Amino acid sequence: MTARVRSALGPPRRAFVRGQLHAVRTPDGWYPVLLTGGKNRVWGYLYTTGPDFDRRLLRLLDAYENYLPHHPAASEYVRKTISVRPVPGTTSKAQAYVFMRKLTPAMRRVPGGDFARFLRDTGFAALSSGDEGASRR
Repeated sequence: MTARVRSALGPPRRAFVRGQLHAVRTPDGWYPVLLTGGKNRVWGYLYTTGPDFDRRLLRLLDAYENYLPHHPAASEYVRKTISVRPVPGTTSKAQAYVFMRKLTPAMRRVPGGDFARFLRDTGFAALSSGDEGASRR
């Protein structure tokens, strides 16, 4: 996520959703893709929006995630409201970017649904983020 977006969010809370997580390799590093549904836990972080988070920052985040709100079929992800459970905490609704394309054999399933652990265990590097977004194509 870009630094401009991150500065307008509250502190992260560890949380999980139900689904599958896969890792995609690019020449510049790996990035995760989320598929929702099922019984498996996918771990990540839940953020709240702060008073400085506005439509401009949401558009920036959408662009970073390769989501085109007016052309979802052309997007890599779609922004959806899903159930999320912070730990500790109770299940609530939040928006997440869910992968829209077909999985390919080159994508690796992330055991335990924890991308950070996957990177630590494999020694792979994450695709870095920046104000211009990720170059994933």
